Amino acid sequence: MRENTGQNTRDRRIVVLGVAIFICVFLGPFGRGDDLNFWDRVAFWTVAISTVGIFMEICILATLESKWLVKLPSLIIIAIGSAIAGFPGASVVITLNKIFRPEHLEDSQFPELWLKVTIMGVLIAGLELLINARNQTAQEEATNREPKDDTDKPAILKTPRLLQRLPARLREGQVISMSMQDHYVEVTTTKGSEMILMRLSDAMDLLDGIEGAQTHRSHWAASAHADTLSRAGRRHELKLKDGRSVPVSSSYRDTVERMLNEKGQA
Repeated sequence: MRENTGQNTRDRRIVVLGVAIFICVFLGPFGRGDDLNFWDRVAFWTVAISTVGIFMEICILATLESKWLVKLPSLIIIAIGSAIAGFPGASVVITLNKIFRPEHLEDSQFPELWLKVTIMGVLIAGLELLINARNQTAQEEATNREPKDDTDKPAILKTPRLLQRLPARLREGQVISMSMQDHYVEVTTTKGSEMILMRLSDAMDLLDGIEGAQTHRSHWAASAHADTLSRAGRRHELKLKDGRSVPVSSSYRDTVERMLNEKGQA
């Protein structure tokens, strides 16, 4: 299951990358490359979009995981990450201009390029956020349309909201752990795993009473499935009952130890 969800994420990125390159090659946005031949435009935009995309990925992910920005709306956080990535991104575009079209290069272009790169980052990441939100809404509406009898109502009321975000095949399982991967939270249950586009802090808010502890800024583990805390070199790891381990950072180690002490497993 983890391989399938990871493959779906990679496939989606490849499609987005291909569409973005296609649009830029044939439409030449921002007046870039109108004076270049076809293959020079392909090379220019392939390098530009791929490289800028890496900066966007790193910066947006860092801001989504930042504990100082956790209370802000996701779209605002994406805009902040895109603005930060816009600085190296604009530098990449200027460097490519020096290689492909130096006669059109102007130093005054940097602020304008930074703004345009930032806007593109917000549009692409925001579109991904919107698509995922609509998919989740459709799944929830489909669930609500399923026939339910009175005997099902108590169980539904006890189902944590996080599990309601998962496909039907996983909702009867127990949450084992959650880990951030790019903009997604990978929720691992006893029935399998699934990627959900949200911040880890938001996913933790939807646990609705499932006991556990955050072990790292990008990881959370359920108390019922936590086994032992061990040390691997300079790092600490929490062994889970399914055989996996999640990292434990120094800032969360005391919290993990308290959780294990309560279980008598420290």
